[in-house]
Amino acid sequence: MPILDQFGRPLQSVPESELLERQAVASFGSVRQIQSGHPADGLTPLRLAAILREAENGDATSYLELAEQMEEKDLHYAAVLGVRKRAIRSLASQVDPGDDSDAANEAADMVRQTLSAAPVKTALIDVMDALGKSYSVSEIGWEREGRNLKVSSLELVDPRWFEFDQENGKHIYLRDNAGPQPLRPDSYVIHMAKVKSGLPIRGGLARLAAWGYIFKNYTLKDWAIFCEAYGHPLRLGKYDTTATPEDRQTLLRAVRQIGADMAAIIPKSMEVDIVSAAATGADKLYEGNARYWDEQLSKGVLGQVATTDAISGGHAVGKIHEEVRSDIRDADAEQLAATLQRDLAGPIVRLNFDPRHNVAMPVISFVTPERADPDLLLRLLDKGPRLGLRIATSDVRKAFNLREPEDGEEVLMAPAPAKPEATVPPNLDQQAASTLSEAAPKDSIDALIEELMSDGELQKVAEGELAELLDILGSATDFDQVRDILDVFTEGSGSAALREHLSQTTFAARLAGEVGAEVSDA
Repeated sequence: MPILDQFGRPLQSVPESELLERQAVASFGSVRQIQSGHPADGLTPLRLAAILREAENGDATSYLELAEQMEEKDLHYAAVLGVRKRAIRSLASQVDPGDDSDAANEAADMVRQTLSAAPVKTALIDVMDALGKSYSVSEIGWEREGRNLKVSSLELVDPRWFEFDQENGKHIYLRDNAGPQPLRPDSYVIHMAKVKSGLPIRGGLARLAAWGYIFKNYTLKDWAIFCEAYGHPLRLGKYDTTATPEDRQTLLRAVRQIGADMAAIIPKSMEVDIVSAAATGADKLYEGNARYWDEQLSKGVLGQVATTDAISGGHAVGKIHEEVRSDIRDADAEQLAATLQRDLAGPIVRLNFDPRHNVAMPVISFVTPERADPDLLLRLLDKGPRLGLRIATSDVRKAFNLREPEDGEEVLMAPAPAKPEATVPPNLDQQAASTLSEAAPKDSIDALIEELMSDGELQKVAEGELAELLDILGSATDFDQVRDILDVFTEGSGSAALREHLSQTTFAARLAGEVGAEVSDA
């Protein structure tokens, strides 16, 4: 059965000499040029609709140029889209072998080293450029290292240099003067971001953000005109009917200079009035409209606005929106992992292992690093060992990012408990003081503690009360479960036997302390 590419077409073997050379490069006189148009300049709703329709019909050049300009001209869109792209950096890449064979483990090591290499790791943000434009194409740079072919670079290619198949709208071809050319096998990472279902060219965020961009742009233009008209007072120059054309020019020049330089000279026979404009809250209308479209862009790109705009709702709303954002991030990471497994891990295995051995493909995924709540961990370290929970010191050091101290290195130590000093009358000699200290009666509380420890009654009651808690703690799998278990335990009132025993002993201790009597051994 032949090996198929991402479009379901059989892969053809490529000579190594061709594989080591770039295919998607700009050339003089070619349709692949670095010069770009600027369709966002003077953009109108009619022109925008035409650009989006052209992209659907196969010519996405203007749409891709518009998507690029939107990131350059709209600060808010650039910010939220950048956050969406960089969200994967909070995840750790993980590569697992396809099976337990030695070849599969070797292939997984090669892919793992490739993903951790700086040229590839930093290029993943370029691969995520598909989020805005709906697709991205990065060409793989290969180099020979010993008996293996190694990925040396991953370079983003201008998306305008590609076009979709006119029949199905899914297959990508390289634009060329001789017509669309198929992409060379094992040479490209083609990532298509499925923000929405349908044709790939209609799946980018720029398509849905374009309408918000143009309406916001109209608002900003009107706002700028409003500020120009009402942000400065009107300078009104008056001239007499006998004024000559030269006098009128002098007056006009004077009122203009008053606006810019705030200084001018005019003849005595002329008059200049400064008329202050009265705004009636229209400035808030423009600001509110611009803010509204910013919020819509945040919702469209991030799925929420709580982490980008100041809104009511406090921490609870922010927490919910952060979870929604995590869902979007995880979905983006799943799509990226599938692309890298197909277009990066696949070529590494095919080019470095004998196809007759049928080496299992490594599995790529992105996982969220486990982070323990520091406050919860401190509570657990305080209560856990006293309740019988065994905690490895290596886990504690890992949670707080603490290294193992070296031999002889100064370390923090718990302070030693202070020893109580015996009170001895000053007129007694040393021997009498020693005798008095040995014969002094025990404190009421000390006697009570000895009694409780000697008869073991309280120990039996406590063990029966805590046995179930210790069993439940032993079955906990993460810190969240331990926290919930401890919260439930601390909120509970305990058994009747334990409450009764504690009440009696506490009352006896207080009574003995107040009357100065010793606790009976009975």
